[in-house]
Amino acid sequence: MPANLPPQARVAERRYTEAKNLPDRIKYLQEFLSSIPEHKGNEKMRGYLRRRLAQLKDELEEQRKRKASGSGGGGFSFKKEGAAQVVILGMTGSGKSALLMKVTNAKTEVADHPFTTREPVPGMMTFKDIQFQLIDTPAIFGNVRGGAWGSQLLSLARNADGLLILLDAADPVAQFRTIVNELISAGITIDRRVRKIEIERTTGGGIQIACTGRIMCRVEEIDRALKEFGVRNAVVRIWGDVTLEEVEDALDQTRTYKPALIVVNKVDLFPGALDGFRTACKREAVGVSAATGEGLNSLGETLFRALGIMRVYTRGAGGEIAKKAIIVKTGARVEDIAKIVHSQLYRNFKYARVWGNSVKYNGERVGAEHELVDRDIVEIRIK
Repeated sequence: MPANLPPQARVAERRYTEAKNLPDRIKYLQEFLSSIPEHKGNEKMRGYLRRRLAQLKDELEEQRKRKASGSGGGGFSFKKEGAAQVVILGMTGSGKSALLMKVTNAKTEVADHPFTTREPVPGMMTFKDIQFQLIDTPAIFGNVRGGAWGSQLLSLARNADGLLILLDAADPVAQFRTIVNELISAGITIDRRVRKIEIERTTGGGIQIACTGRIMCRVEEIDRALKEFGVRNAVVRIWGDVTLEEVEDALDQTRTYKPALIVVNKVDLFPGALDGFRTACKREAVGVSAATGEGLNSLGETLFRALGIMRVYTRGAGGEIAKKAIIVKTGARVEDIAKIVHSQLYRNFKYARVWGNSVKYNGERVGAEHELVDRDIVEIRIK
């Protein structure tokens, strides 16, 4: 039974999800929890939020202890670089550090003893004309929230653009289940299908709705529901048929979706591990060997697809094509590129010409809502 939340609860939830530091997240989560009416339909949500509040308080206490002991301050944080920031998650001995060294320029310690990596280590992985920022992290070892790095590690994962879940081929199924359980406890899901509706807040452009099925209500009702929640600019992506109640329920979700690539390492030692994992978990994964290099050449392409992103290049009026691609989500439209390049291009947009696979012929004239594909070239004309 979906929770019917009053406007003040929705505002508190928005403040919580947008909070940038732990004290504020705790403060607004407490407000959110206290503003949810106590009735049977809300019991599941209230229970989840109480557990999440306890985790955040533990995380804050852990940070204070680390600061008091001189071992560091507010957790792990890295400035995002390249096309996407991808956090590598895995249990001890899975080969995270070895993988990072093989595919990036990073220098990190690799050893036979467990828990070698004590702090996150970044490296840049080149894929064609772009780069991914990969971050090696301390090992997850079950009940990570109680460990030395747990909350900081999961916070880093929450802020990343995507995850690379690395599994030891000796026991990939159990390791995967442990990692997924930790992510769920931290409010993170790697399953897009769990979220039939995705609401991505933007800085402008009003409410934009993209739906693959039927909307079983008036679009104006969705627009009004979003604004009551405090969302005035957003892209709403819907997979399949949807009702107004399901849209309202999606606004109440606090679990963050992260695209993830599952990688089984050491397939040279355990040849049947990859097929065994696919059968047991009903999930797709790729097999590699950080020791021999097997499967690493295709890792960039696979990661690119898993992240759900694409490259778009701009073209000047003189015909010069930008060397650096604009990285956007798959399904982005011409108007999204205009917003990114310059606000004036968006406000004064007249039309665009596109070269690439999204048009019937190169240089075709298109409107602002034209959907682009990977490696398209866009020339925007203004009024």
